[in-house]
Amino acid sequence: MSAPIPLAIGVDIGGTKVKVCAADLDGRLLAVATHRSRSGRPAQETLAEVLECYREATASAALHAGGPVRAAAVGLATPGVVTEEGIGLVPNNPGMESSVPADVLSTALGVQEVAWANDVKAAAMAEHQWGQLRGTQCGLYINLGTGLSAGAVIEGRPLMGAHGAALEIGYLLPTAPARPAGHRSGSAPLEDLISGRALTRRAAALGVGHIDASEVLALAGRSGPGDAVRPEMRRLAEGAIAELVHAVVNLAVVLDPERISIGGGVATRAASQAFLAPLRTALEEYVPCPPEVFVSSSANELSMLGALLLAYRSMGCAVPAVDMTADAVHEPVAETLEATIA
Repeated sequence: MSAPIPLAIGVDIGGTKVKVCAADLDGRLLAVATHRSRSGRPAQETLAEVLECYREATASAALHAGGPVRAAAVGLATPGVVTEEGIGLVPNNPGMESSVPADVLSTALGVQEVAWANDVKAAAMAEHQWGQLRGTQCGLYINLGTGLSAGAVIEGRPLMGAHGAALEIGYLLPTAPARPAGHRSGSAPLEDLISGRALTRRAAALGVGHIDASEVLALAGRSGPGDAVRPEMRRLAEGAIAELVHAVVNLAVVLDPERISIGGGVATRAASQAFLAPLRTALEEYVPCPPEVFVSSSANELSMLGALLLAYRSMGCAVPAVDMTADAVHEPVAETLEATIA
């Protein structure tokens, strides 16, 4: 029997999904497995979901590779501030608070160590290694997802801050006139206003039923003849974009990035068509050295790819090139489904 093919494994525990990817040591993505998850579940339930995803991804990778496989290295990306004592500052996934998932996965998967980082910082690292921020001395990544956060890579290193909490921008004060509750009260003021979860909740409060946050943002500016968009929904969308623009412009003034990449599940094509133009206009108007700004080509997969990068780097060898285009990332999923059906 041939020796098992070594794999790098990337694990992303998000607010609403768990994702696991498997790649060979040449950087080929062999399989991606995704399970929907529910925020607030106990950590042990979420980790059980991770293990199921891992089994699916590695089984599909073995089919694709034509032989047995083994996990040579594992990277893990989770929300919140990552410390040796566990996860902190994770309002969108409170069931993970204080847990240490890397230790659990290390034992369960039979690897010596799981390389672990904050999901948005990992995403920024992946974008700098393989994506829109490649080649920058200072690159900024904004994540619009279930929550709201950012990451910066400066001279090749992620900006951490004194406590690992740098660029947790969900805690920024919004421009809205009311003085909101803050961290000490268990709130994240800006995140509670414009994150994916917040926009879905606020739209529901207006009586429109369930609508994705990306669809909410896409309503901004729609007021042509025969447009059936309710005025209050349009105001919600335009207000959220104004808050986003204000925050990103301030970050650009503070950090002086060459380039800004925006990703996350809310940063769809339709949503980006609504927010990119006002953001670019504001950057040109207010930032002394205006950066370029793009939506990531792998907007909803960056944290998973960041976890994969952590796995590669933990091996102590050269990091291979990885194709981060949407087709390359999603193609193995189709193969997984075909293999399952067969």
